[in-house]
Amino acid sequence: MLEDRATFQEFLRREFRVNDPPGFGIYLPPPHKLFATYEDSGLGTFAHEIMHPLVERNLKDRPIWAMGGIPGFFEKFYGYWQQDKLTVHWGYPNPWRIQVLGTNLVRLDLKAILANTEYRTPYNQSDLRMVSMFLWEQGKLKRFLQLIEKGEKNGYKSYFEAALEMPVERVLPLWQSYLRAVAADARQIMRLPPSTILDDERAFRTFKVLHELKVAPSTTTTNAVSSDK
Repeated sequence: MLEDRATFQEFLRREFRVNDPPGFGIYLPPPHKLFATYEDSGLGTFAHEIMHPLVERNLKDRPIWAMGGIPGFFEKFYGYWQQDKLTVHWGYPNPWRIQVLGTNLVRLDLKAILANTEYRTPYNQSDLRMVSMFLWEQGKLKRFLQLIEKGEKNGYKSYFEAALEMPVERVLPLWQSYLRAVAADARQIMRLPPSTILDDERAFRTFKVLHELKVAPSTTTTNAVSSDK
């Protein structure tokens, strides 16, 4: 945990020869097994980076795009505590990623992203996160993860197509429609607050109204390891 972004990035350059360090956090796989970030990077950074080792361990046959796309999905959330249980709402666009994509948002090439097989992908994680977000919007992200875990493509060329139960050519109109909808909603997206966990449901309801949040219909509820929140 470093003091600020500049110190964090200098640490990565000096200790691990990371020439182009990220802006928020990083997970370095074995042999390092290192999660590094800085104090004000936010809850979303922790959620994103912690997902990397979980994805690597539990989804061995993940496609290249999902190595960044799955952890990226989990970086944006809102939730609240119910005694020792945590309820979390997922599926929100991340304002700074939409800003980074800019006019390229509506031009993202789904077929090229899915077909990429290079470990050092030419696509940044903002591109890749949009694929996970699309699966979520279609109600198929959970199925996608389950198919990878089981190693089942059900006759399709990819887990992505198997999750949607259609070839990618049939998906493209849905993909373009989704990208256009996100672009049209960009102004509202830019007003979304950072990922936040509230003390209780009442505080969450107030927060939701204040920020005009559209609460996703699907949530995750987990038991806390301890009462320390």
